Amino acid sequence: MNNRTSSPDFEEHIRQSFGVPAIRSEFVDQVYGALMQRAEIKTRLPRPYFRMRRAWTVALTILSLIIISTLLIGPQRVFAAIGRLFGYIPGVGIVDDSAPIRVLAEPVSITRVGISITVTSATLTGDSTHIDYRIFGVPGSAYPDREDVMGCTQREYLRLKDATILDQVNNGYQPVPVGVNEAVFVIPCIGNTLPGKVPENWELPLRFVPAPPELTVMPVIDITPIIMETPIQSTLVEISVEKEIETGDGYILIGRVHPQVSDDLTIAITGIPIIHDASGNKVVYTFPQDIDATQILDLGNDEFGFSFQIKAAGVTFPLTIDLPGKIITPAIPNATAEIDFDAGSNPQTGQEWTLNKQIELAGHTLKLISITADSQNGYGFQFETGKDIAGLSVQIDGYAPIGGGGGGDNQGMINQSISFADLPKGNLKIIFSHLMLASETQFWQSQWSPSTIRTDLPANPTAQPGVCLTADSLERLNPAPVDLAIGTALIYEQIEDTDQWGLVLYYLDGSVKEVFTSNAIRGSLSPDGSQMAYPAEDGLHILDLISKTEKVLTGTSGFNLHWSPDGKQIAYIGMGDGIVNSVFVINTDGTLAHRISDWSYETVIGWSPDGTQLYFTAPYTGGAAWKVYSYDFASSAVQERFTIENGTPKFLNPKLSPDGNWISYRGRDNSSLYLVHPDGSGMHLVLDNVGAVGIEWSRSGWLGVSVRNTNTDVSTVILIKPNGCEAYRLPSTLHGDLEGLFIP
Repeated sequence: MNNRTSSPDFEEHIRQSFGVPAIRSEFVDQVYGALMQRAEIKTRLPRPYFRMRRAWTVALTILSLIIISTLLIGPQRVFAAIGRLFGYIPGVGIVDDSAPIRVLAEPVSITRVGISITVTSATLTGDSTHIDYRIFGVPGSAYPDREDVMGCTQREYLRLKDATILDQVNNGYQPVPVGVNEAVFVIPCIGNTLPGKVPENWELPLRFVPAPPELTVMPVIDITPIIMETPIQSTLVEISVEKEIETGDGYILIGRVHPQVSDDLTIAITGIPIIHDASGNKVVYTFPQDIDATQILDLGNDEFGFSFQIKAAGVTFPLTIDLPGKIITPAIPNATAEIDFDAGSNPQTGQEWTLNKQIELAGHTLKLISITADSQNGYGFQFETGKDIAGLSVQIDGYAPIGGGGGGDNQGMINQSISFADLPKGNLKIIFSHLMLASETQFWQSQWSPSTIRTDLPANPTAQPGVCLTADSLERLNPAPVDLAIGTALIYEQIEDTDQWGLVLYYLDGSVKEVFTSNAIRGSLSPDGSQMAYPAEDGLHILDLISKTEKVLTGTSGFNLHWSPDGKQIAYIGMGDGIVNSVFVINTDGTLAHRISDWSYETVIGWSPDGTQLYFTAPYTGGAAWKVYSYDFASSAVQERFTIENGTPKFLNPKLSPDGNWISYRGRDNSSLYLVHPDGSGMHLVLDNVGAVGIEWSRSGWLGVSVRNTNTDVSTVILIKPNGCEAYRLPSTLHGDLEGLFIP
């Protein structure tokens, strides 16, 4: 339910709205986690507010945008459903199965200069060719180290023997003609790499054969939508489930969201849907990443498609779907306000002017908190507005913008930005206009029942072996006992009564908390709980929590900090100066900072109990797979351990237990939690679709997990002993992301 993955179609719609150059979806998936970490080191941005089509607006948190982008897919009319036979292949998506299906005969791999590209599978249907491939071994130095530099954007394609080119369409490539069983997969250059840094013009010959009999093709069933009698405000948005797919353990629902508003109104979706069954129980769902609703629904210009996947054991029908949102209306249309602003003769990127200036616009009072010069030849404006303000326009008198954007957090903070061919300088007149007002949250509703009642599912859900908690059992956890309340937790959360986020140290009974820094972005507790490390612009900081003394390890820049067991070293992901997220280790006295890997977009897992080895992951470009490595400090040797195949491609957040027995990591649904031994054995699900975000081990063996609450930035922190599944809930006052855990 707390899915952070995104729909390529929706991302493309957003990209076009803001004029951003095209980027391969595989690259977007690959670097998401790293980019989010890097962005957080600079600032905690408010949640974006996107203005889209005339009668449709999406206003979401950063989290909700990533979640909802799998739900609301851009309104592109791709295929008409009439006269087509559609089936669903897990991992491939909706396909036209009216023609014989073919697959890749065997995987094909090419290695050049230490970089490997492997086509792992292909599925050929009547309407498209689906190719899965992975890239590994690209050095960090091959990627741009600045946000304003763009690497390779050339798209890959298929070439047939007669030189016919099959380009990308939808989520695959144009169909290979029946009878043609060979093609060459061509990659002109590796996505986002700089010219001349790595080999280009990759060609992989592919051979296709008939699909095996065991290939699963599930029928897509047309159903009649249930029209509900709802309050007047609910009629502004009609939600209809129009197709269903029976899976092995439940259903996939496919439908549309249709706004029915006048020209002077828009609709804002402010969170993900909430689904309940007929007994009033909340139904957990995921967003199937291989479903594109636009492929089989004839969507109008102001409509969006969606897809949900549910497990049906123990669920009573019908299901009720509630979609939260707000009605957006313009204030006084022609009202404007203006201020004078002196940017100086030579404003620098990153320069910030704190104003805290009151602005009266269309009968409402806004506070312009600050103006910041950005790297896009423009300025960013931060406002404190109140929850009833949805957005506004900002202009600089006499200057024509070439781009811009805006974002709000639904809690009274708004960011706007505008960019220019040349950065305006000197005395400027800033004009504010087009104030938009937001209503209280509304809920638009629909219902769905299966077209036929299934008898192949158990009446009650049965947890998989090893699963300790599900979304249902999570809500029934008991509070932590007194003997655990002596511990501490480092939480990254919004600082009370401010718009800033920072690091707060809590006692586990929730009685005492200390705000140690409001400018820290993520951090880490030492194994004995006496020190805290966190990254900042001037280097890594180490704070003694007892004496309150602090030192800075200058010349360091990075995130994802992991203390050694003896507290004398810190491993981290370094960045800057040509470095793109590689693993470094530094002594806590500031000496001997050295790099131990040369790949890109890596993640530290943790230290072996004796401190002689460091575990880390390096992701494939494409797919949700990560290679796990260990680095031996005595020999400086790197050893490949195994591959995580079922992890999220975005923010894996792997952590090694202090006894060295388990690696915990987030699953492919971006919500579940898995455990696996460091040799790759014993992999099993331990938390099933609970919204796992922050993950930390204590040296006493307790595993702490912050679980994101639906449609909020608030998390609940739980403690669990995986061996035996003993679990507790920490006080509700701990409501952020877990960054460190100390339980003696």
